[in-house]
Amino acid sequence: MPIAAQEPVNKTIPLLLSEHHADHMEWFFRHGADSTAAMIVLDTHFDTAANDQYNLIRELAAKEDYSQAGAFASNHNWIHALAPSPLNMLIWISTIQGHPRNDKLQGFYKSMDNWSFRIDCDFTSLIDEVQAPFFDITREAGKKTLFVSVDLDFFYSENHSPQDVFYVLYHLLAFSKDYQEFGDVVWAICLSRPWLPDDNYAWALLERTFSWLLTRPEFCSPEFTLFNSRRIDTSRTAEAYRAEGRVVPVLREEDTPEHIMELIRELQGS
Repeated sequence: MPIAAQEPVNKTIPLLLSEHHADHMEWFFRHGADSTAAMIVLDTHFDTAANDQYNLIRELAAKEDYSQAGAFASNHNWIHALAPSPLNMLIWISTIQGHPRNDKLQGFYKSMDNWSFRIDCDFTSLIDEVQAPFFDITREAGKKTLFVSVDLDFFYSENHSPQDVFYVLYHLLAFSKDYQEFGDVVWAICLSRPWLPDDNYAWALLERTFSWLLTRPEFCSPEFTLFNSRRIDTSRTAEAYRAEGRVVPVLREEDTPEHIMELIRELQGS
């Protein structure tokens, strides 16, 4: 068949499904270390605290020892070490509509001011995202990769719920597919169990997320670091659990409901 008559091949999007948000740092290094990248972070928290191990992480990343570099990030400071390269533009989304709380917004900009360098950064809501200016800026800056980082604790804040998962992820995917006209796209989704009210809520979020992913041919078969992670969470929330003598909550693979295990098997093509 003549090339002109062939259907265009859809790009597939690499996808990570993790427990910890910090796992996204290593994932994005692996898939965009040699590019210039913009990132959308959908999260109730901004995670832009300065990382005290910045220099060490950068040295390890330069040697492509991404696994070891990833060991020095936690859920509150994983973004910092990605910048200023490959990451030089950050968009934070913490609401479907409207502004974040003033204290959160002030905290976001204050944490960015504590970095020893500057990158383009801003916040927006999901439905107010400034698509045209965002695309113009990324084109002008020569960006080649878009990182999309989703923290499912977004759906336990600002009156959001598991019922919003399909709408929100579809909106982000539509934006990602537009971006693919001039660059690559990489996705990562984390659960963040300690920031959710209980296991049932966490399973409900995973069920909705996995069900949506099964309808989307745009994604590669996902890599899982969801269960039995070796990462030690050093965030304030995790430390608060330990200070009270409580175990930091985490979902275990052996406790997974059968209908969710079936969704996982389908996602993995087994």
